[in-house]
Amino acid sequence: MIVGTLFESIFDNKTHKGIELPSFEHFEEVLYKLSKKTRKDKKDAELMSPAIYTANTTRANDNVEYWGGWCAVDVDDADLTVDLKKYIRSKVGNHYYVCYSTASSTKEQPKFRLVFPLTRPVKKDEIKHFWFALNKELGMIGDIQTKDLSRMYYIPADYTDANNFFFVNNGTPIDVDALTLDDAKQMLDNKKE
Repeated sequence: MIVGTLFESIFDNKTHKGIELPSFEHFEEVLYKLSKKTRKDKKDAELMSPAIYTANTTRANDNVEYWGGWCAVDVDDADLTVDLKKYIRSKVGNHYYVCYSTASSTKEQPKFRLVFPLTRPVKKDEIKHFWFALNKELGMIGDIQTKDLSRMYYIPADYTDANNFFFVNNGTPIDVDALTLDDAKQMLDNKKE
């Protein structure tokens, strides 16, 4: 099950509109369909978040209960000396992900979002450690400013004047427990040295 929250705009803080899909494959289909819809710019687009909030609250880190079986990473500084798909593969390995361009993506500087399925939801008190462990696993390609619990992401679209792309790698979901355990072990080993 994939769940999350939808927002009308960057200024929307109401948390009552939800995403609920039976699988990541269904989520992938929705994202693909959205990527084909023409939009002038990101001001024209809704936003989504993996965060589920306490009922009758607004969007804030304190009100997040968990992430609903998926996460996203923003990448703004890809290595342009290699093919984009090869670059992502070198960082992500064989994980299942959806990659879609953002409204500010250009041919000279592709900017994109990687959306991953998770093996389970991530509880509020695990999110920060999980995000940092994931970004570390990905070679620190994620925009460090997008780490907050209640982060929203613009949906994919065919943005006017942007370098638009959408592709998928069918691999393995991110194992939340293995990733955070490996990171914790590595931190302990570093302290012993």
